[in-house]
Amino acid sequence: LTGAAFAQLGDGQGLAEGAVGPGVGMAVVSGRDPRFNGAPFINQIHLNINGGPASPKADGWITYGIPVVAGLMYRDSIEIDELKHPLEVRRLALIPGTGGAGRFRGAPSAEIEFGIKSDAMTVMYPGDGQEEPPKGVRGGLDGARAERFVIRKNGESTKLTNAARIELAPGDAVRGIDCSGGGYGSPLERDPERVLDDVLERYETEERAADVYGVIFDSYPVRDGSKVDARATDEKRRALATI
Repeated sequence: LTGAAFAQLGDGQGLAEGAVGPGVGMAVVSGRDPRFNGAPFINQIHLNINGGPASPKADGWITYGIPVVAGLMYRDSIEIDELKHPLEVRRLALIPGTGGAGRFRGAPSAEIEFGIKSDAMTVMYPGDGQEEPPKGVRGGLDGARAERFVIRKNGESTKLTNAARIELAPGDAVRGIDCSGGGYGSPLERDPERVLDDVLERYETEERAADVYGVIFDSYPVRDGSKVDARATDEKRRALATI
């Protein structure tokens, strides 16, 4: 909020809004570990991402965490967490096309899903960000909201509240999507070469490159060796600017 407020002073000031709420990737997990004769365990995992806000000079930091962490956290190794606790991380990945678009874009959201390798596990997490997305500033677009679910063995999926305590049984899993960061400045002002890099690195999608950033490439699907079509990009951006 403070960074976004400073952005109102003028271009080059402040920040967009970053992600809020640790989510299931920073849950406290507890139970009994069958690998160690049912010994009790309790610990907090640190596998979340939470996208950082764009600034006047740089894209958002991917492993932002939350505002008071601001990218300085030590994230866990998946393999070490699986050794220390009877859990199985099924998926941990960035989600293309989720960062708040802008002259500088917010960091993308990430998805995490993990199940258990024990008879039961309690998962408790704090959270936020499921109602309002992190705001973009100075023409930048908002980031993406968080989402959290428990998925039962039979495939039934239930949306969770911001903060929750969940009891998992064998075959169950929890799934979380982190907030992404908001963008800074108009997406139509982003350097087209940076948009090309974003698509190649899978931070952005081809569709958003065209429809949000107004950048057209000389070949599709975009691959190494693809180039920005400068004339088509200029035409597309002029068209989007009038909408």
